[in-house]
Formats: sequence, structure tokens, C-alpha cells
Amino acid sequence: MRIFGALLLVTACTLLGIEQARKLYFRQRCLEEVLAALRFMEAELKNGAVPIPEIFWELSRFPDMKVQKFFMSLYEKTQNLGEESLAEIWTGCVLNDMSISLSERQRQELCRIGNFLGRYSENEQSGAISACAEHLEEELKAASAKAKEGAKLYTGLGLTFGLMIATVLI
Repeated sequence: MRIFGALLLVTACTLLGIEQARKLYFRQRCLEEVLAALRFMEAELKNGAVPIPEIFWELSRFPDMKVQKFFMSLYEKTQNLGEESLAEIWTGCVLNDMSISLSERQRQELCRIGNFLGRYSENEQSGAISACAEHLEEELKAASAKAKEGAKLYTGLGLTFGLMIATVLI
């Protein structure tokens, strides 16, 4: 019975480590999707044919994206545009929407776009989005490296911790 309990404990600790590693990959995936959405927004703004709320609507309808909820929230809040500025809506959604797993630095970088949306020409808006995307691409490289290293680290720590506790209990 003790051996079964020890195996169960080791398995549980290892699964906790794997879950922590999964969170790192989730952040990487969210950042990839945010970058793809920014590129889409930039392209649509360069064409100049689609208003910003419609861009948010289109992005909220992309299948299998972790950022769907974020863009749906943006779209819904732009329906009351006038009560709040587009910059306030964007910043509020970026800072408060926890469905996208981004670091505080990445969120602050995204907030800078809000100062340009709806205020300046399409070229200036797309330029701000492009600059933000460049910064976030560097963050993505770092997040990818961290996810790879962290996956091994957390899984190994979970297994090691489980083995240590099991050894003490047996």
C-alpha cells in the first residue's frame, strides 16, 4: 500500500510540474496569436477599407484562437464608442482581460497601440502596430526559449520533488 501511495505521490508531483510547463507554452501560443492579430490589423488598416470595430469583429471570429474573447470584448465595447475613447477601450481590455496570458511588459507594449488607434492616419496607425509587433517578436523569441527550458525544469522538479517526498514517507 505504501508503494502505491508513493507512486501516486510521484505521479501527482510530476503532473503538477507538467502543468506549470504547459502554462509557459500557453503564454507562447497567446503571444503568437497576438502577433498574428496585429499583422492582420496592420494589413486591414493599410487597405483603409474596414473600420476598426469591424477588424475587431473579424478577429473575434477566427477559429481556434486563444485571443477570440479579447477581440470580442473589444468589439462589444466599441459599440458604445463615444462614452469612452478607442484608446481607453483598448487599454482597458489589454490590461484587464486575463484570458490572454501575457506578461506585464507585453501588456504595456500592447497598450501603446491604443494611443494611435482611431486618432491618426491609417499609415501612422499601421506603423505603430508594426513597431509594437517588432517588440513583441523579440518577446516571443524569449518566451519560446523560456518555454523550452521551463518545460524540462518544471517536469524534472516535479518528478524530483515527488521522489524526495516518497522517499521520506517510505
